[in-house]
Amino acid sequence: MTAHTSKTRLNREWFFTTGCGVVFLAVLIFARLSSPLGDVLYDHFTRLQGFEASSDIVIVAVDETALSQLGGWPLKRSVYVDFLKRLSANGAHPKAIAFDLLFLDPSPLDDALAEQLHQQRVILPLEFVPDVNAPLQTRPRLPVAPVAQSARLAHINLAFDADGVIRGFEPQVQDWMHLSLAMHAQGDPQTFAPQSTLGYQRFRMVDPRVGFATVSLAQVIQEPAIAAMLNNKYVLVGVTAPSLGDRYPTLYSGKNNASTPGVAILASILHASLSRNFVRSGSPVWLFLLSSAGMVLMMYGLVRLSPRPAIGLTSAVVLGGLLVSYWALSQYNLWLDPTALVLVALLLHPLWAWRRLEVLVYFLQDKATALNQLKNLNQPSSKTHDSKDVVLRYTRILDQALEWAQSELQFLAAIVNEIPDAIAIFDNRNTLLLSNRRMQSLFDAEHLQFGASLQSVTQQLGLAQAQDGHDSLDSLNTFALSTRLGQLDFYLKTSRIRLSELRGDVSLLILVDVTDLKQSQVQRDQALQFLSHDMRTPVASILALTQTQHPEAAPVQRDKIIQHANALLGMTDDFILSISAQASQYQLSTVLLDHLINDAIEQVTDLATKSQIHLHDSSEPCALFVQVNPRLMLRVFVNLLFNAIK
Repeated sequence: MTAHTSKTRLNREWFFTTGCGVVFLAVLIFARLSSPLGDVLYDHFTRLQGFEASSDIVIVAVDETALSQLGGWPLKRSVYVDFLKRLSANGAHPKAIAFDLLFLDPSPLDDALAEQLHQQRVILPLEFVPDVNAPLQTRPRLPVAPVAQSARLAHINLAFDADGVIRGFEPQVQDWMHLSLAMHAQGDPQTFAPQSTLGYQRFRMVDPRVGFATVSLAQVIQEPAIAAMLNNKYVLVGVTAPSLGDRYPTLYSGKNNASTPGVAILASILHASLSRNFVRSGSPVWLFLLSSAGMVLMMYGLVRLSPRPAIGLTSAVVLGGLLVSYWALSQYNLWLDPTALVLVALLLHPLWAWRRLEVLVYFLQDKATALNQLKNLNQPSSKTHDSKDVVLRYTRILDQALEWAQSELQFLAAIVNEIPDAIAIFDNRNTLLLSNRRMQSLFDAEHLQFGASLQSVTQQLGLAQAQDGHDSLDSLNTFALSTRLGQLDFYLKTSRIRLSELRGDVSLLILVDVTDLKQSQVQRDQALQFLSHDMRTPVASILALTQTQHPEAAPVQRDKIIQHANALLGMTDDFILSISAQASQYQLSTVLLDHLINDAIEQVTDLATKSQIHLHDSSEPCALFVQVNPRLMLRVFVNLLFNAIK
């Protein structure tokens, strides 16, 4: 498996996984499969925010005190008549009075109760019972006739969510408005919004422990001052005594270890209507689009980022979804359920991490096997097989192969570094990759930095000036460059090597030092000139003298032949010595310095005597040995003495 194949497979799997995530997200949102978890999160967010109840709402409770003082349950109709009379007698006219009590059975005091109901703005509840003619449907059952005709009627049905908790209500059932909304419409019709009565509606539940003002029904009847306090209030009369069982599970039930009285739930709905803070549920379409955007962002991070930033991005997406949901709920009363996004993120991240790890394991296995085959290593050591983690096992195998590859690269780098010619290697963009030791020793290293362009390198090294009008570097022959070792002659060689489609071509610039070769060429030319011109003259003279037939000229010819022969020997000796002197290395030997000086004096003694010069060595004998080339050093002393004599 190549890296390209692994990348292609991962790309295909990324699109497939992302598509599956989008589908799964759509199922969770549109089929409301994540709603139970979303409801739990909604409860936590609502409790976390909290809010204060309105002081305009008062609950008149049928509590244990009222039951013990007013005659037990069910309370007689006379109790409610006395309650309404007490309000009228104290000039208390609430904005609206709602009874969370059903007056379904006839009583002798119904007319008296109806008379008192006429004097206040009262809303009474009705109930829905199965229809005899249509068992699958319900019909409203109204209070007894005199009472029903004296008050406004409304329903008190509550909506239970899938987990059995009350978070919302039906504003309208069979053309009957909910009792809490009817109270708002009755008490303040100008601020009542009829559009809020459409469809299932969530509301903020007020914590009963810190909720609405509550007084006992017995206190209102027995204490006129308390009755007077109900003036211009919204009054809800209902059961709060736990023994009567009119209690329901709400988001505060688990926290308070008790259910919530029904009258407190009605008060919370009224509070939501008065403050216009009903909670709207976000459209599933918009929720799906927002969740999909977050999920795609997370998946993009999974394929583009390394594991640590990727898990950070996933955490940011999950936390961002929760924060956006809480912000929308607290600021705009808009519930955007983030649980679908959270579930998909928590599912896809480990799934993708597992898949990427699996691909990595197979890739390590293939590459380790290929490298082992390339270097022809033996089987991995027992220490490698002892690892129980498959990733660590293949990583160990790959590590061994990489160690070998590194040693091979170091070996090749050492070879390139030790090549005697100066070499610079450029990539397909004419950027310097490396230069060997010879190149760096001849030229300044600052001009040979990694990444330098071919043009800048040639300019810094002086190749541009040495090109001297040629079209390209390939057309150069030999040229001189200034180096750290002085002026040297070079021959330029270039080569282009094809590596692979991914790597591209590399170019080699090789400077071959031909200084010695060029010097040898000059010496050869000088030798040819010397042999063809200077040495031919005495030889030709000797040949001419040997062809002369006059016997009387023989002694003169003999002297001339000797003269020309000596001249030829001198030229030959000078030529050989000059060639030896130009050698790059001398053949040295250890000799006594006095011997060299005595030999030099002996060779020029005849010349000195002829010039009436007497040579005398006045130095003290000294056993001084020197390591020199004897012939060349002797020639030096002879030349010095010869020049002195002349």
